[in-house]
Amino acid sequence: MSSQQLSPTGVISKVNGAIRRLSSKVKKRQTDGRGSVLRYNTTGTGEDHECVTINSLPDDVLLEIFNRHRLSTFPNDPTDDMWEWHRLTHVCRKWRYVIFASPHRLDLRLLCTHGTPVRRTLDCWPALPISIQYGGVMGNPRPALKDEDNIIAALEHPARTYKIQLSLTKSLFDKLAALKQQPFPALEHFSLMSLDGGELSVLPSTMSCESASRLRVLFFYGIPFPMLPKFLLSTKELVLLRLTMIPSAGYFSPESLVTSLSGMTQLKALDIEFASPSSRPNRRIVPPLRRAVLSSLTDFIFRGISEYLEDLVAGIDAPALGYFDVQLFNQLMFDVPQLHQFISRVEKLRGFGRATLYSFENGISITLSQPGGMNTLGHLSLRIACKPLDWQVSSMAEICNQSSTLFSRVERLNIDTHFPLPARQDEIGVPEWLELFRPFTTVNSLHVSGSLEPLVAHALEDAADGPVMEVLPALRLLHFKGSRNSAPVEKFVTARRLPDQPTLDVHYNGL
Repeated sequence: MSSQQLSPTGVISKVNGAIRRLSSKVKKRQTDGRGSVLRYNTTGTGEDHECVTINSLPDDVLLEIFNRHRLSTFPNDPTDDMWEWHRLTHVCRKWRYVIFASPHRLDLRLLCTHGTPVRRTLDCWPALPISIQYGGVMGNPRPALKDEDNIIAALEHPARTYKIQLSLTKSLFDKLAALKQQPFPALEHFSLMSLDGGELSVLPSTMSCESASRLRVLFFYGIPFPMLPKFLLSTKELVLLRLTMIPSAGYFSPESLVTSLSGMTQLKALDIEFASPSSRPNRRIVPPLRRAVLSSLTDFIFRGISEYLEDLVAGIDAPALGYFDVQLFNQLMFDVPQLHQFISRVEKLRGFGRATLYSFENGISITLSQPGGMNTLGHLSLRIACKPLDWQVSSMAEICNQSSTLFSRVERLNIDTHFPLPARQDEIGVPEWLELFRPFTTVNSLHVSGSLEPLVAHALEDAADGPVMEVLPALRLLHFKGSRNSAPVEKFVTARRLPDQPTLDVHYNGL
């Protein structure tokens, strides 16, 4: 069947599948001077079906076919640099013409990566945007010594550089530092990782602080860049800002960060993670009069000390936030009024119905969500890094009681751990547990599992000897997943059998 007997939509439908199977199912031959003929097999029987004369297809139809092929190859990220458009240019001259005539529509980029002879081959291609990828993502190989000259060769085209994704070794770092400072006006993705044990001095001046006005993604791992706030002032189109394992040499104040975030109306994800608790701010006395409004921010991750977080969230509003993950280093006292106020200004971080408390070897976390897990109604997680279990419980109790309104609608509380109890359980008192339970006044079901079961049971036993209705007053179900009948728990249940009070049920799943 000739392409002239099909509508453009019909041609696209029939040929698009053939292009996706180009490497194994496409054949070329010359026929009667009409050009290349495309044969394809969509049934898996080995028999060729419809024939479409390539050179008879209108250019706009071919272009649409190529674009649909790109989108179908990478449906989750149609801008992925790895789509192999260059293979299509080798099929025939017409395909090559159509592809090179529409570099923006097809989002053509030249990928410079491990093994690419950049200096020798870059000029053989049209002047397309350049994507430089040598590591830069956890798990990807770092650049070898032989790659470093190719990286430098690619960076000699700053006006065309669309993406920089590098794992910095000391050798590569020194070579970048020696480059002449130049602007990168086309840069949209900037990702650097430090893989050497020692701290780098500062980010090379190769990247001008006024050179990335089109930047949309910025990801640094272990990179000391104290001039970051100044750099961010020119990056108002950022969509993702992720700064992790920030070393002490890369410290920047929360006030300067807030100033640089102001006006980032497209920012959707913010990740600020310090490598150690030594990054401490000079505390301001009062919050700022005006807050930076991050209207598009949906995901916010922070790792550091509570004082830095307090000064940071005091200066921002994020009305669309739906995912908030906080990891705090251990300290003697936690005072987080600004954190509570920040959360109270976010609609999706209210009215949680479920809380999960989890103790692990190096810390404790509490996660708030709606029944059914993370969804559009929001997700909030708070983690404190400390080892002794009594410190874990005491620290979490201190923060939770400062933000008690967060738990005003929690009906289910899960408590779990996969780590064994310390050798001397008698050193872990029950007052901390009772203090932790205090803000959970609406919990009607408590589910406990793992090695924490006996500690929770003894805490409830202690509550039975006092004003028993002050501890989890709305409780109607106790569920101990790994225990048999427990005397301490039964004592608490018996004490709660008061006149005019609903029955408290207890379930055991232990063998």
